[in-house]
Amino acid sequence: MTSPSREPRKGLDRAIWRWLWAAALLLCALLLAAKIVPQSPWRGAIDTRITAMLPQQERSPLAARAESLDDTANRLVILVGSRDASAAARKQRDAAAQALRQALAPIARLDDGKSLESLRLPAEVQPALIAPSLAGLSDDDWQARALRQLFQPGGQRDLIRDPFGLAGAWQSWLTPANLSLSGGQLLLRAPASAGSVSNEQDSDEQNSEEGGSGYRLISATLTGSAYAMSDQQALEQAVNGVKADYPDVQLLRSGLVFHASNGAQQAKQEMSTIGLGSLIGVLLLLWAVFRTPRRLPLLLVPVATGVLFALPLTWWAFGSLHVLTLAFGASLIGISIDYVLHLECMRRLATTNGRGGLAALWPGLTLGLCSSLAAYLAITLTPMPGLRQMGMFAALGLIGAWLSVRLWLPQLPLPTQATREDSPAARAAGCLARAIPDKRSWQALGLLLVAALASLYGLRSDDRLTQLNPSPASLINEQREVQRLLAEPDGLRYLIVQAETDAALLTRLHALEDTFQQLNARQQLGHWASLAQQLPTLERQQANLGAMRERTRTLLPQVLSTAGLPPELVTRAEQAIADAHPLRPADWVALPAGEMGQRLWLDSRSAAIGIVRFGDVTTEGSEALARLAADDDSLEYVDQVARLSTTLGRIRSEMAWLVGGAVVFISLLLALRYRRSTWRALLPPMGGLVLTLAALTLAGVGLNLFHLLGLLLVLGIGLDAGIFCAEHPARSAEKSSAGIFCAEHPARSAEKGNPTRSANEKAGQDRAEASTSRASQASLLAISLSCASSLLAFGLLSFSQTPALAALGLACLLGLSATWCLVPFARS
Repeated sequence: MTSPSREPRKGLDRAIWRWLWAAALLLCALLLAAKIVPQSPWRGAIDTRITAMLPQQERSPLAARAESLDDTANRLVILVGSRDASAAARKQRDAAAQALRQALAPIARLDDGKSLESLRLPAEVQPALIAPSLAGLSDDDWQARALRQLFQPGGQRDLIRDPFGLAGAWQSWLTPANLSLSGGQLLLRAPASAGSVSNEQDSDEQNSEEGGSGYRLISATLTGSAYAMSDQQALEQAVNGVKADYPDVQLLRSGLVFHASNGAQQAKQEMSTIGLGSLIGVLLLLWAVFRTPRRLPLLLVPVATGVLFALPLTWWAFGSLHVLTLAFGASLIGISIDYVLHLECMRRLATTNGRGGLAALWPGLTLGLCSSLAAYLAITLTPMPGLRQMGMFAALGLIGAWLSVRLWLPQLPLPTQATREDSPAARAAGCLARAIPDKRSWQALGLLLVAALASLYGLRSDDRLTQLNPSPASLINEQREVQRLLAEPDGLRYLIVQAETDAALLTRLHALEDTFQQLNARQQLGHWASLAQQLPTLERQQANLGAMRERTRTLLPQVLSTAGLPPELVTRAEQAIADAHPLRPADWVALPAGEMGQRLWLDSRSAAIGIVRFGDVTTEGSEALARLAADDDSLEYVDQVARLSTTLGRIRSEMAWLVGGAVVFISLLLALRYRRSTWRALLPPMGGLVLTLAALTLAGVGLNLFHLLGLLLVLGIGLDAGIFCAEHPARSAEKSSAGIFCAEHPARSAEKGNPTRSANEKAGQDRAEASTSRASQASLLAISLSCASSLLAFGLLSFSQTPALAALGLACLLGLSATWCLVPFARS
C-alpha cells in the first residue's frame, strides 16, 4: 500500500474539515429519516403529478374559478364489459362488477347508484320543465298519457302534483340515451344501442337481444388522494385482483389516479433500471481500467454522499419530491463520479506516493465544479417548479460529491501495484494519448462545424404537451373510450358566458347551441356540456307553466271522469300548480338532480355566469371558438392545452437565454485563467452543443424544453472536459509517439542541435516533461472515463418510456458523444 505523506496539513487538508463534512452528512441523514419514517410528523410525500412540474399559469379570475370547479382529481370511472353478448359472458361481467364494487368500498365512495334516482325534481318546479319529447303532444295525447300514469303497472300516480307524468319524461330526457338501470346496477350500452330508450327497466336478456354487449358502470370518488401511493397501490390491487379472477372480462378505466399510479410505477422502474444500469456500467468500466475490485466501493463514496446531501435538502426546501427528480437524480452517478476519476487517475499516473503533486489538480477540479454549478443554477431561475427542483438537486449533489473527493479520498491509501508504469490504467492512458489529430482532421472538423452551424437555420421547436404525459397509449385510449361512451367533456377547453341576469344567460346559452351544432356537423367539435342542455329558458318555462295550468283546468277533469275519480281532485291540483314557479340556474345546481350542472355555473352577485365545457375539439374548431369569443365581450374562450403549450414555449425560450447567459459568464471566467488557451476549454462543450442541435435539426426533431435540459448537462460535462484539456494539454512526450497524428515536436529537434547543454539540466527537464506528460495522460484518461460513464448514465435515459426523460437522454447521447470526439482536438 502507498500511504499518504505525513507533510503538514494546510487549508482543506486539515482534519477539522473532514470531521465537519462528516457532521453535515450525519445531519442530512437525520433530515432524510424525518421524511421517510412512517411515524414521523415531518413525513414527506413523493409527488407523481405532472401538473406539479408546471408553473402557475396566467389566467383570468373567472378562468381560475372555472377550473377550480373542475377538480375531479379523486374521481374515477370503470366500465366492466364482456367479451361477447352471450348469457354466460354477461353473467361473468355482472359478477366482476359486483366484486370490483366490494373491493373499492374500503378506499372509495361509490356514487353511481344515486345517479338516476337523484334526477327527480321538487313538485313546485316540475310543471315548468317539460321534456322536448312531450312538446308536440295534442290534447288527446295528454289525456291518454295521464290515463297511462294511472293504470299502467309501475306508472306514476301523483294526480295532485304531477297528473301528466312530467317527472318521468324529464328524468328520461336528462338520462343519457345509452344509460339505464338494470339488475340494480347501471348499464352503459355499447354504441350500437345508443339510440334505444333508456327510461325503462331493461333486463339482461333484453340488453343482449337489442344492444349486444354493454358495460356495467362503476363511478366512485377516492376517500384519500389520487396522488397518495398507498391509495394507488390499493386501487391497483383491487383492479388487478378482479382481472385475475375474471380474465375474460374487459375493463375500461378513466381517472387521474390511474395515470398518477402508472407514472409512479414507471418512474420507480426506470429509477431502478437506469440507475442500476448506470451503476453497473460504471463499476465495470472502473474495474476494467483500475483492476482493484476492493477499492471500487470506496470510489463510489462521493456518489453516495452527493445523493445523501442533495436528497433531504431538496425535499425540505420544496416540501415534496417529484418522481422525475428522483429519476433524473439517479443519473447523477455519471457526472458526480467525474471528480473521483480525475483524482484517481492523477494519483495513479502522475504522483509518486499517491498524494504529492495533487495541488495542480484542485484548481481545475474547482473550476469545473463552478462552471457546472453556474449551468445548473441557471435553471433554478426558471418559473417551472420541476426544473427548479431538478436544478437544486443536481447542484447540491455535485457539491456533496466534490467535497467528499476533496476532503476524504486523498486520505485513502493506494495499492502498491496501482502506480506501476505497466498498469492497465497506464496502458489505457498511453493508447488514448496517441489520438492527436493532424491537419486533415482539423480541416474536416472545421467543415463539419460550418455545416452544423448552417443547418441550425432549419431548427424548429416543439412545445406539445405529449412530452409531459408519461401514460401508455393503452391507458390513454381507455380514457378516451370512456369519455366517448359517457359523452363527458374533458374540461381542457371551455367557454365562459356572462350575462346581466340568469334569464339572459339561459337565452344566450340556448342561442349558442346553434353554433355548436354547426361545428359538430363539420366534425370540428365532439360533445359538449351546457346548462342549455339541462334547463329551458325562463321564457320557455313560463310558457310551460301557463300551458300546464290550462291543461290542469281543462283536460284533468275529463281524465278524472274517465277514470271514475272524484272531480274535487281538480281543485287540489290547481292549487298545487298555482304555487309552481320556474327553475333558475342557481336553484338548479343546488338540487341533487343539478349536481351535473355545478361544473357549468359560477356563482356571482354582480352577473350570471355560465360555462360550456367541450370534449374533442379540432384545431379548426378551437380557432372558430376563439374567434367567436374575440368578437363578443361577454364570452371568454379558454384552451388549457394551448395555454400550457405556450407556457412551455415561453419557459424554453427563457431557459435558452439563461443558458446562453451562463455560457457567456463561464467563457469570461475561463478567459481570465486561460487567456489564449480558452478555446481549449470551450471547444468540447460548445462544439457538442452545436453538433447536437444540428443532428436534431437534420432528424426533423423539434427542440423542446427537455432537450434544452439535456444540453445543459452536456454543457456541464463538456466544460469539465474542456477545462482539463486546457489545464493539461498534450505534451511533447506524447506527440513524439503519436505516430501518424503529428510530426516530431520542434523542442526535440532543438535539443539535438545543442550539444553544449549540460547533462544535469537536460535530465531535469526530461523529468519535468515526463511528469507533465503523465499528468496530461492522467487527465485524458479521466476525461475519457468521465465521458463514457456519463454516456452510460444519461444515454440510458433515451430509452425511457417517459417522453420528457427520453428527450433529455437523446440530447445527452448525441451531445456527450460529440464532446468526447472533440477532446483530442482540444488537447492538441
